[in-house]
Amino acid sequence: MEDNDLNNMPRPREEMDVRRTFNRRYVQQPDVDAAWRKFSAKHTSTEKTDNKPHGNIRMIWGFIAGVAATVAVMLSLNLWNNGTDSPQNEVTQVFNASNNSDVVLMSGDMTYMLSASGCDSVLLAQGVAATADSLSYRDVLSDKPQMMTLVTPHGKDYHVTLSDGTEMWLNAGSRLIFPERFTGDRRIVELEGEAYFAVSKDAQHPFEVRTRFFTASVLGTAFNLRAYTATDAHVVLVEGKVALQDRNNSTPILIEPGQKAQWNEQGQFVVNQIDVHSYIQWKDGFFYFDDVPLVEVLQELGRWYNVDVIFENSHKMNARLHFVADRNQNLHSALNHLNMLDIVHVMEENNKITVR
Repeated sequence: MEDNDLNNMPRPREEMDVRRTFNRRYVQQPDVDAAWRKFSAKHTSTEKTDNKPHGNIRMIWGFIAGVAATVAVMLSLNLWNNGTDSPQNEVTQVFNASNNSDVVLMSGDMTYMLSASGCDSVLLAQGVAATADSLSYRDVLSDKPQMMTLVTPHGKDYHVTLSDGTEMWLNAGSRLIFPERFTGDRRIVELEGEAYFAVSKDAQHPFEVRTRFFTASVLGTAFNLRAYTATDAHVVLVEGKVALQDRNNSTPILIEPGQKAQWNEQGQFVVNQIDVHSYIQWKDGFFYFDDVPLVEVLQELGRWYNVDVIFENSHKMNARLHFVADRNQNLHSALNHLNMLDIVHVMEENNKITVR
């Protein structure tokens, strides 16, 4: 077996996670409501008291202390059950659903809904192979290439092959701007959202991905780039090399395979060694989160299932967890898996996820 084959084999933890995910389809789920009642009961328990007499003075002070403790418990329960009175329990909406449900391709005055009947034949006449799941510009016929804009809705990813053979997997809720055919010294695309790139090698024409926050330049490599918001803008390098440059900084940095470069609002990159597999499992149909805040997990579920996400207990947003689920299963299944962790109680109703 070659070294590359060994490197591509799943790690034991990943294999266990994947098996567990599929096994949950056939295993009876636990009683989540009972688990939540058990959790709630912990907040109402009181300590045992010593009933032996210790004199009048001690009895008086004991009575006062008992009253004070009772009042404190009642106040604590009231604040716990009525989150609006506590800054920690402030209701916070962290994701908004979208009305768009189709992959949209735009060029000038033309707009194509890529799942619409007949759309593929219209684009095919221009040398573009299009389906509801993929788009290829390898055989484009345009003499004067136009700029194209591709938008993926919440709940759907999409595969794109550019004119140079570069392949891209766009995650849900992303926007890609690219030319029908590359011309000039550099191959330039613009991205908002998340995409995995397998860039065709061309030493004479560097490939450049521009975002609102930074630019990534490569010759031929594989990497994952995420740029939905300023707080989650980063690049994870799988193979090759990537040069990163802040939009307002002329000094680029280089990262190596197995590294993650996290951009911050000061225009700096924080580089760390990471396990790249957890960052690219979405491309293969899995949610995979390892030691991440709960709010990031729920935002990703909101983006994929296109639902609002609301925290009724906002201090739970930063709880860190390990979570794996199959993106091909429904939202109810994903939330059941999340509730099994016994960290929070998550409910879904009327196209909305509520975290309590």
